[in-house]
Amino acid sequence: MTIIIRAAIILILTSTAIRPSPPLLIDGHVHITNRVYWEKIDPWKPQPIGDWDYARARQGGVNVVIENIAPYGYNSYNTTVKQTGRLIETFHRVLEANSARMELALTAADVRRIVANGKLAVILGIESGFDQEGDIDILRLWHRLGVRLIQFSSQVTNSYADSSLRGEPEWNGINDRGRMLIAEMNRLGIMIDITHATDAAQRQIIQASRAPVVASHVGMRAVCGNPTNMPDDILRALAAKGGVVGIHSNAAVISQRYFDWTRARSAGAYLSGRPEPARAEFPLLRSPNRDFGEYIGALDTEMGSLWRRLFGQQWPGPVEAEEIVPTEDEWAAHVEHAARIAGPAHVAIGLDLTHGRSTLKNFDARGYSRLADAIRKRGLPDIILGENWLRVMEAAKANQIN
Repeated sequence: MTIIIRAAIILILTSTAIRPSPPLLIDGHVHITNRVYWEKIDPWKPQPIGDWDYARARQGGVNVVIENIAPYGYNSYNTTVKQTGRLIETFHRVLEANSARMELALTAADVRRIVANGKLAVILGIESGFDQEGDIDILRLWHRLGVRLIQFSSQVTNSYADSSLRGEPEWNGINDRGRMLIAEMNRLGIMIDITHATDAAQRQIIQASRAPVVASHVGMRAVCGNPTNMPDDILRALAAKGGVVGIHSNAAVISQRYFDWTRARSAGAYLSGRPEPARAEFPLLRSPNRDFGEYIGALDTEMGSLWRRLFGQQWPGPVEAEEIVPTEDEWAAHVEHAARIAGPAHVAIGLDLTHGRSTLKNFDARGYSRLADAIRKRGLPDIILGENWLRVMEAAKANQIN
């Protein structure tokens, strides 16, 4: 073999080899597909309204996200499944239209390959209920369509788990149907998200799951007493199982001062003090004897109008509270507390950035490097920026039973 031929072969082999993956920067809880569905936006163009889109996240250095579709307001038999399916289809259309820039990741190995190729790796998740009745075949269908994370308790108490957001507890946590679903999610390798479950449900989900579980977007109750935040005992239990918490960015979740201010002015308004489609309720519009689409048509009209009214504008937050909106350093205080209680391997980013309802001060998706700086200033390791999410994804797959 001549030197020239040998050199050519080496050149070909090296040019086709997998490039080393750059450091991971992962946000484990984002939403943009709902906006695409309702507002017909292009998520790859910086949006004049809202704090987050793919374009600005890439500017901010993010190379992996867990994109959560959410059937907000469709909390009933049939409508949850219908809206979830619509949103998954919307997500796949965005994926296909932007195949040069993004790719669906089904495994941790996919994530590393996609990132190494210079694209955004997107893990698909579901918030606000995959099916209110907990139909196991619907769960399997979503997995077949690429879903790899599901928030177990929805925005309302459902037929298998109690919600901390709305509805009286029915099961004192979860019931036998919930335990069956957890076993199936473990079998399929779907990550289980315990965010928005009641404390009792969170403890029981952690105990029932064979695989590590996550809380994708929470704060620490020891730092801010917002009741939606996680207490230390649940954090310890989650970490003992190998799980991860993603730290939220909402002002009333991060700052005790901001939470107290909000609570004093709007009783029970734990997050923004403003209604959202997630908690909207509409009367049943079904005809007395039969329904040939009247109900879903009326619901779609109502939900579309509500979404555009609430989300078709920036949420600046109350002007009188601007001085107490928390900074990224206050956000990092939650990261530090979680790392001290559970260990750095069990903490990650899960901002839940949305339409500018009071989040971190002067912050949008271009500011992830500020979060990294705030973490490093506290002497915390970079695994919090991304590797922890991937470890849990790998663990979920490792716990599959085929």
